[in-house]
Amino acid sequence: MTPTAAQSVLIIGGGPSGLTTAYRLSRLGYRVTIIEESPLLGDNVTTGYHSHASRPFTILGCHRATQALLHSLHPDTRQPPSSEIPLEFHLYDNSLVHYPRTNFPAPLHSWVNLLKFSGIPWNERWRLASWVEQLWEGDAALPADLEHRTADEWLASIRQTPQTCRVVWNPLARWLTGNDLSTMSADAFVTSVRPFFLKTPSDSRISVVQDSLNACFVQPITDALTQVGTTILFNTEAVQLRYERERISGILLRDGSLLQADWYVAALPLQQFTPLLPERWLTRYAYFQQLGELRSSDCTIFHLQAGQPCATPRLILLNDTAFHSVFATATTPDRTHFSLLTTDDRFSQAPPDSTPDIAILDLLRSLRLLMPGSKILSTNRQTIPNSILSLKPGTKLHRPIQRSPIHNLLLAGNWTDTGWPPNLESAIVSGNHCADAIALR
Repeated sequence: MTPTAAQSVLIIGGGPSGLTTAYRLSRLGYRVTIIEESPLLGDNVTTGYHSHASRPFTILGCHRATQALLHSLHPDTRQPPSSEIPLEFHLYDNSLVHYPRTNFPAPLHSWVNLLKFSGIPWNERWRLASWVEQLWEGDAALPADLEHRTADEWLASIRQTPQTCRVVWNPLARWLTGNDLSTMSADAFVTSVRPFFLKTPSDSRISVVQDSLNACFVQPITDALTQVGTTILFNTEAVQLRYERERISGILLRDGSLLQADWYVAALPLQQFTPLLPERWLTRYAYFQQLGELRSSDCTIFHLQAGQPCATPRLILLNDTAFHSVFATATTPDRTHFSLLTTDDRFSQAPPDSTPDIAILDLLRSLRLLMPGSKILSTNRQTIPNSILSLKPGTKLHRPIQRSPIHNLLLAGNWTDTGWPPNLESAIVSGNHCADAIALR
């Protein structure tokens, strides 16, 4: 491990990946500075599952890096309260069906769960379970060209009908990645589904944490960084990476000042990172050139608060609607908070003060989530620019690893190559990789 004496690290961006890197390295004795262009750390943090930074959120059992960070920040006696919920699917007849959970040993539990899941017709369930069994026994194998095929094409090849794809697989893909089956690669679909459905029973747990992302992650990390003297510069914008002999020599700020360090971690969204790059690097290194192949889109989250109790949190995946799913949690004993996520441009481009479409209320009533006579007490719409990375065929080849060809520059962010869809787990994993890369030099 590299001695940390006099080693300094400059992190551009105070989102979850930057905070994770800063937290890890500060505990190892590195001198860390974070520059954040907004007045808050963790601004616009989401988990990928509807959660605003100030509201309850979900963690999947397979998200081990997120859980490890949560346990590190909170002693066992002060773990944030949480509860497990099932995953529900909205069927064409307006009924709801839970995805079953059994306690059989892996991989038997996956096979049994598939057979018990009534959201898929029996004949398709049996074909799918038989195919999964052949994979486990080595009698079948996943095609080698999954990254170059769309997910809907591949699902059709294993005899999943269009109706099953619309009711089950497409809602699942939109929930896990924000992408539709028709546009995402089959490899991205399999990669996102496998940890949740085809690993251990504990991996398929969905836990709703009652505290917010701010309370669970952002504030505890901020407190820990402050205690060890980490420098946090708010309202500070980087405008250019300066270099000498293929190393970064400093970061030029909007006010004209230059910050220097031994190591630099760019923990920014893709669209904010590429303008910082010198033209020389864009033309010389394929690593940076390939970033231009990545595409992303906005997501919009509608938050509604209703004057009614919520006995238990609910997560319902929707089919053939503009909204991907509905997440319902209790804010107080007599109030329920609903959040609905969409990538439909009609909502991201609507005026900020526009009221939600009446179809949203009709949808909540049809799902029997909004009780007759319940009043909507407040509404809020949050559009997060470029938050959904397109996982179209070929994207896997363009997501960069954290180590760049520049010796003292690393990239962190949920859009980098982590083996996960772009979500909170991916952001934290990327932050861990950056910290390990620096600490092990």
